[in-house]
Amino acid sequence: MLRASVLLLLCGRAVADVEEITTEPAFKKALADNAAVVVDFFSQTCGPCIMIAPKFKELAKEYEGKVKFVKVDVQRSYVGVQVRSMPTFHFYVQGKLEHQFSGADENGMRQYTAQIARKAEAMDIEVSLSALEAFYQKHDPSKLEGVDEIYEKYPAYKLVQILKKKYGEAPEYTKKNKAPPKAEGGGKGGKEEGGKAVDIKKMDLEDLKAEVYRREVSAEEKETELMLKKNQRRRDKLIEGCQADGDMGTCKAVKLAVVGGGPAGVTAAIYAARAGLKPMVVAPAMGGQLMSKGVNVENYPGIVEASGGDIIKLMKKQALRFSATFEEEAALTVDLSKRPFVIQTNTSTIMAHSIVVATGADSRWLNVPGEEDLKGGGVSSCATCDGFLYSGKPVVVVGGGDTAMEDALVLARTSSSVVLVHRRDTFRASKVLQQAVLAHAKITVMWNTTVKEFKGGEGGMLSTVVVQDVHDEANVTELAAEAAFVAIGHIPNTHLFKGQLEMTPSDYLVTREGSTRCSVDGVFAAGDVADWVYRQAVTSAGSGSASALDAERWLSEQMMSSAADEPEDEDGKEECHPEDYESWTMKQIRKELKDRGVDAAQECRGCMEKSQFIEVLCRHM
Repeated sequence: MLRASVLLLLCGRAVADVEEITTEPAFKKALADNAAVVVDFFSQTCGPCIMIAPKFKELAKEYEGKVKFVKVDVQRSYVGVQVRSMPTFHFYVQGKLEHQFSGADENGMRQYTAQIARKAEAMDIEVSLSALEAFYQKHDPSKLEGVDEIYEKYPAYKLVQILKKKYGEAPEYTKKNKAPPKAEGGGKGGKEEGGKAVDIKKMDLEDLKAEVYRREVSAEEKETELMLKKNQRRRDKLIEGCQADGDMGTCKAVKLAVVGGGPAGVTAAIYAARAGLKPMVVAPAMGGQLMSKGVNVENYPGIVEASGGDIIKLMKKQALRFSATFEEEAALTVDLSKRPFVIQTNTSTIMAHSIVVATGADSRWLNVPGEEDLKGGGVSSCATCDGFLYSGKPVVVVGGGDTAMEDALVLARTSSSVVLVHRRDTFRASKVLQQAVLAHAKITVMWNTTVKEFKGGEGGMLSTVVVQDVHDEANVTELAAEAAFVAIGHIPNTHLFKGQLEMTPSDYLVTREGSTRCSVDGVFAAGDVADWVYRQAVTSAGSGSASALDAERWLSEQMMSSAADEPEDEDGKEECHPEDYESWTMKQIRKELKDRGVDAAQECRGCMEKSQFIEVLCRHM
């Protein structure tokens, strides 16, 4: 009971300085009632949101009486503002959005808060009618007749700016409000920074969460740094002696290479690494459609909400833990006519006994003004992924095939209205889907129409889709929409395998029924490169695991899956490098020793230096 009471007390203190807003009317009232407002759009499941919350609260205390600080939990409340990621900060002056940014950037938050505070203070003035009359009596008596109209037309701050620019002098003005003096007493409030040790006894719940998160991030960064160092050493060792135009006799082939770094490719690497195949993933660091999604992913099982990039990073981290190796370069050529297969990048040549092709498929886009800028801000190519974000909102779908029909029908379940834009006077979709779309009360079809432009509104989100008649370019219509879904097909990334692997007329890879095997033995396909139906991150991950299992079985059939065919010195335990652990704290080193079942006190009697404990750790690596 005591603990619960303390937690309730802490929670009450945590929100005392920052108002949480849950409704659109309350949000608009906050903007109307305060000259300067800072808004934190956050989520309870967002780590950076937790980390920055105490800093946001500190800033609220610092600018008390000058700037209003509010926060909005985007998972529970909608206040009429769409945000792409969390945390996102908005900075308003007199109800107008002045600045915005995403991320836990304390410096940016302080900089923009200071700017709007200064601007709001400069605007927070009064000019009396008598002062304005006296000013015109001195500088321009001809204006005295219309002084009442001028006084009503402009706000005081604007009037002062205009007159000062025109006459070099401004009328007398006074400040509307004076900020209340801040309490000086106590000696303890807000003075705990400045390099002093953290005192968790003085922290409230938000501060504690932030400190825990900071320490977790610090530990993870060190662990990631170590894994990346090991990855680089494995990569250098694997490509050593491999020259594209030289003697390949000294080049050692990997059992499995994965070409592609999206959910399919990285999942294949995780499964293959756990099977002892020591795979190499060949893909740019920023690979895969999921990595570049502008909005958060909410339909991946087990992950309530995260950006596509964060999900891929988690997958890569998992693969690295099982000693998968990443070559972060794009594959330029893949030669399947040789055994082992040969993959060429800008900086390396890789030989592989088997390959998983997970190069994905790119969405076709319209390439019209505003499209690129608004991707993730209302313009999308996946209604299944992003449609729910626009529940109760007007949306537009572009296309005339099965995908466009399916997207329109899916969106009609949740959106207030759907406008389907098609450039011809008939659909290419199946008759059943056409009938369903044409009969739906919430779907309106615009025939013989193309998209001319996407326009953004306040906050950088889509507000208008500009369309025009294909037969009359002067016939232009502006459609109010908060989202537009481009459903005009996909382009599979199979150009590297043209003439080498069997493909469909649309250039998707053909796999054997009930398998991921391609037309060349030892080559397997995973993800959107062979899937023109589902195209989801979760289905790609599933096919990635299947491809790794198929590859492992095939290598076993070829007697290549065991370690017996590799020299012992090459396949032995990874060499320990003491410098990798110099940045670790003693607490981390002791924990690692304990996790490995090592009694440091017994093995290192009298040890005082960190280097001595690292030496013990290396003996057990």
